[in-house]
Amino acid sequence: MTTPDDPTDAETGAAEPHEEAVGRATDLAAGLVLCGLSLFAIAWLIPNYTQPADSNFDVAPGFFPRLAAGVVLVLSLGMIGHRLLRMAATPGAASGVAAVAEFVAWCVIAAGLYLLLVHVGFLAMAFAAIALGSILSGSRNWPVIAALTVLLPLAVDWGAWLVFTVDLP
Repeated sequence: MTTPDDPTDAETGAAEPHEEAVGRATDLAAGLVLCGLSLFAIAWLIPNYTQPADSNFDVAPGFFPRLAAGVVLVLSLGMIGHRLLRMAATPGAASGVAAVAEFVAWCVIAAGLYLLLVHVGFLAMAFAAIALGSILSGSRNWPVIAALTVLLPLAVDWGAWLVFTVDLP
């Protein structure tokens, strides 16, 4: 029996059991996919498609991709470990269909962003990716979304030119 002072699920923000189980399955699937992709990049892709540094004082072209893949590997292993520990503490059945559907949706979004990058360029793709990612993650602070959508891609484009003298596509 609840009293008028007891918080409801809506007030505490507690997720329904089905939503929580789908979130666990999605996190595990995403963590495993990211872990596999980062290992693939570190072990085969980067060594085979980058060249060594021109001199002893240059940064090798594979340094930043290897660093990024290493960060993704560490974070994905952390996400997998966190979810496995949470699942051990609160067991529940996950819906595989919802997890696969969400994974497929994100793959379609990623393919669309890649096509934007190839055909329209970095700035247009970055504007779309940041706006879409902010909205899909549940953010509704429109001034912040607008500022991030415009300022971050411009700063990255300017920084790439200033630091590496590279024009982004």
